[in-house]
Amino acid sequence: MAANEDELLWLIHQLPSMSEAERAALTESLAPKDRAALESIEAARAATADADLIEVLDSGQAGLDRLREMSTPAELLTVINLAARERPNLFAEALFAAVVLYRGWDAAEAPAITELRERWHWHVHERVRATPEPPAEPAEP
Repeated sequence: MAANEDELLWLIHQLPSMSEAERAALTESLAPKDRAALESIEAARAATADADLIEVLDSGQAGLDRLREMSTPAELLTVINLAARERPNLFAEALFAAVVLYRGWDAAEAPAITELRERWHWHVHERVRATPEPPAEPAEP
């Protein structure tokens, strides 16, 4: 299973709709290496089940903004590699934001992604609208 990306993606999609008995049967049928991969998927799913996706998008967008500050491709790749190793949550949030905010905007987009992106855009709009304008600079005499 771990070597077959299509099977892994199928499994990630199917797990939420499986009963406990189906998951247990699936787990028992797997080789030890594949069982470990399934347990990792379950642990990752449990860790993100209660995540506030709007907060994750905010944090991820901030991470993407920081990446845009890099001026050379080598700097960009260095910072990405460093984040992946040293700050995996930040890396995951930035990747999540990049995929949700920048992937296809056509009618074929998954409705859940479209709905989340629209909620996040509304959230940002409300935050910007609530931010007071800085005072104007005094005019020079």
